[in-house]
Amino acid sequence: MNKNPFIGPSEQTAGMSRSQARMIIALLGVIIVLVGAGFGAWLVWGGENERDVSGASTVQAGEVAGTTESAEFTESSEPVDSVALLEDAGVDSVNLAPVPEAVGSWGDYELYRSWSGTLRVFENGDPTPMPDDGGGRFPATMNDCGVAMYLVTFRSVNEDVLLDAQLLNAANTVSAMETLSDGWMLGTNCVTPQFAFNSSSGISNLGDVAYDVTEYRQSSVAQPAAVPEQDAPGVVEPVLIQCDDGLSIMGLYSDGVWRTTQECDTPEHRRSAQAEGVCGGLNGREEQPELWAELCQ
Repeated sequence: MNKNPFIGPSEQTAGMSRSQARMIIALLGVIIVLVGAGFGAWLVWGGENERDVSGASTVQAGEVAGTTESAEFTESSEPVDSVALLEDAGVDSVNLAPVPEAVGSWGDYELYRSWSGTLRVFENGDPTPMPDDGGGRFPATMNDCGVAMYLVTFRSVNEDVLLDAQLLNAANTVSAMETLSDGWMLGTNCVTPQFAFNSSSGISNLGDVAYDVTEYRQSSVAQPAAVPEQDAPGVVEPVLIQCDDGLSIMGLYSDGVWRTTQECDTPEHRRSAQAEGVCGGLNGREEQPELWAELCQ
């Protein structure tokens, strides 16, 4: 029933349509506001997360960089003062790292010659002495101890094998020993370096020892003496002054140089060297009883 007699049916329908339109517009406005607020919140949340991630990356990079720099600093070490190590080391001593280099001179000693090689040691075996250059007996004597000094640097080739590094004196007594895998010795010309198998952390029952030997002699005998001027021109050949009292066939010449010479390979020298081997050996009496009786008594 039409309550307003002045409004026709078409006008009522139009009014209702306008009301519905206003309601729809209002609802759309609310939806737009809600959607805008949600999008803004998403932007804020996403930006904060992005900042957190980038910040975390920066910190981690800084931490890694700091760790690397610290590791590099830790790995760097002070240079080895080889001269100081040699001068401060005890005579006839076995020493741990740091290992000195073979310098040209130190104290009263100057470099004379050097050689290197390898030797083998066995579990439950006797110590293996270090040979001279060329494989002969190490040039150890019982006389003039200190005329020559030997710097021996060594390492166990088998990483799982520990060595007994020893210095054997003329009385066949071990005067110095250390158990280690690498190190150095400083010995006089009256001791012989030798090595023995100590233990293994693996299955090895033998080991190889790599070594370098540097021989030093006192400056008074290592440096050539000045050759006096001659009235007549020509080359002056040096003459032999004396032979080495030890087991080598080296002689001291007038120019101050020690040289290997057959002039020192005399019957007396060979007999002395033979006596040293028989009388000073561990089993000389049992292995060569006749020579032992002849030479050692």
